Amino acid sequence: MTTFRFFTPLIFATTYLGIFFLRVFHYGFIYARPKAIIAECIPTLLISTFLILSCVFVEKPILKRFEKVIRKGKKDNKSLTKEDIATALDSYKKFDIAIAAGDAIGFLLGAGSTAILESVKGIAPFEPIIFLIIELQSVGVGFLCYTLNVFLVKKIVMTQKLREAGIEVSNNLSRNLSIAVGTCVYISLMNMITIPIHIIKHPGNNDFTIFLIRGATGAILTGAVCYVIYSLLIKKIQRTERETSVKLLKETETLAHATRESAETSQNQSTAVKEIVATMEDSTELVGNISEKIKHVTSLAEKSREAVMQGREALKNNLEELVGIKNTNNLTIEGIKELNKKITGIWDIVSIINVVADQTKIIAFNAELEASSSGEAGKNFHIVATEIRRLSGNIIDSIKEIKDKITEIQKASDALILDSEKGTKQIASGVESAQSLESGFESIMDSSNSTADSSHEILKYVGQFTNSSEQIFITLKQIADGIESLSDSNANISTSSENVRQIASRL
Repeated sequence: MTTFRFFTPLIFATTYLGIFFLRVFHYGFIYARPKAIIAECIPTLLISTFLILSCVFVEKPILKRFEKVIRKGKKDNKSLTKEDIATALDSYKKFDIAIAAGDAIGFLLGAGSTAILESVKGIAPFEPIIFLIIELQSVGVGFLCYTLNVFLVKKIVMTQKLREAGIEVSNNLSRNLSIAVGTCVYISLMNMITIPIHIIKHPGNNDFTIFLIRGATGAILTGAVCYVIYSLLIKKIQRTERETSVKLLKETETLAHATRESAETSQNQSTAVKEIVATMEDSTELVGNISEKIKHVTSLAEKSREAVMQGREALKNNLEELVGIKNTNNLTIEGIKELNKKITGIWDIVSIINVVADQTKIIAFNAELEASSSGEAGKNFHIVATEIRRLSGNIIDSIKEIKDKITEIQKASDALILDSEKGTKQIASGVESAQSLESGFESIMDSSNSTADSSHEILKYVGQFTNSSEQIFITLKQIADGIESLSDSNANISTSSENVRQIASRL
């Protein structure tokens, strides 16, 4: 049923019942002509009917625009535009205006015209006080009819349709109930005033009996009207509150379940991040050890380069002294053998670095997987883990270059040993052998430079890796703290949701 079809018979029914209610007090008590309640109601009904139809005519386009938006919203509330919502809310607000004007004018002119009609007919003189009492009583009944129409049509039907279309609107039903109760009290007082008017103006022998009969009749009629209005409002409010409490209970149960799951997930994530933090602490310590070893290797490479430079200078100074060449050559052979031992030690260190880099790469890959499964919360950690894996790859590539350089050094050392041994055996060749030895030293010098440079480069990469590890460690701690805080918040929300669910279950 559309709002307009519900509204039209309702306004006719409330208006005519209100008029009949007033005519009982006006013609039955004030003018003591009970037959006129029905027999002479045509003028009042005609005036009221005209005003009701005018009100219906004004409300029709308003409710038509309202229903158009509601139908669109029920099909797909996402299709509603801001203009549609504004139109629906504007129609919702304007509904009161025509009802207020119609009821006010209708009861003032229709029901309130009793004193004027009686005066025109010559039945009773026009008295301003009587006219004022009738008008005040009529305004009260008209306002009660207005309240009933607004409550049933606007606060119940229109509000429900707006919510079904996905448009939220506030609805204070208790306020309407308070207004209706106040109006009923006002009408009851005005009704009691009308009862003794005719008795006071026309006293007789049975005044007390008439007063009791009219008082009982007025009280019963007023009580019936107030009871019907009050019970109707109460039932509607109770039904609305019952529906609201059921929805609230359902939503709070869903919220409580969701927050419990979220709290469990946060707790699991917190545990996983703490494990990662512990792993990163071990990794940071291991990187520190690697850094110290690389520094030692770099120091050895520097010393080796300095030794080669000194050997080259000594070779130039003692070129003419073959004996010196022989002795220097022997020392050089021993130095080269010692260098081969150190190079072997470098091989061990490089192997350790290579193993650490491989492990770091695996850890970074696992960290990426963990960050990906963490969703939006692990986005920053995913970036950091990717950078660690890339850095580990660079270290592995650098280690390969170091291995190549060490291989070159070993080959040069082997060649130098052979050349030196041949120089010892062929010392007679003199300058030629010495020059050949000098060329060998140049090769050693180049290899030593390469070794020292590579060691510095490795140390630089390790430093970068250490800094990255520290940043990762700090970020992981922040993530762990955030997840722990989120877990506590979810626990609080879960507790609050459970409390709300219990409250909703009592409604």
